[in-house]
Amino acid sequence: MGGVARMSRAGRWLVAVVVTMAAFGVSLWVCGVLLLPLWLKSGADRWVVAAGLGVAVAALAALGCASWADGQSEDSSSGSGEGSISAGGDISGIASTGDGTTNIQQK
Repeated sequence: MGGVARMSRAGRWLVAVVVTMAAFGVSLWVCGVLLLPLWLKSGADRWVVAAGLGVAVAALAALGCASWADGQSEDSSSGSGEGSISAGGDISGIASTGDGTTNIQQK
C-alpha cells in the first residue's frame, strides 16, 4: 500500500473554501483584538478596519487556493516550448509538431 492518495476536485475546493474562511477569521481577530487597539480607540472603527483587512487577506488566500484547487492533475503534462504538445494519458497514434514534420510509423 505505497500509493499516493489523490484528492478529488470537490475535495480540493472544499479545502480551499475552509482555508479562505480561516484566513478571514484569523486576520479579523488578530487585527481587531491585537493590532488595531494600539491605534484606534473606537471599537466600531476598529472592527470595520479589521473586517476590511480580513477581506483583503481572505482574497489573497482565495486566489492562491483557487489556483491550487483548479490546478492540473498529476496525470497530465503541459508543453513548454514552441511546437510542443500536451497529452493526458497514452498517445496511441502519431503526434507531430512543427511545420514540415515527417512522420514515420514503424511496425
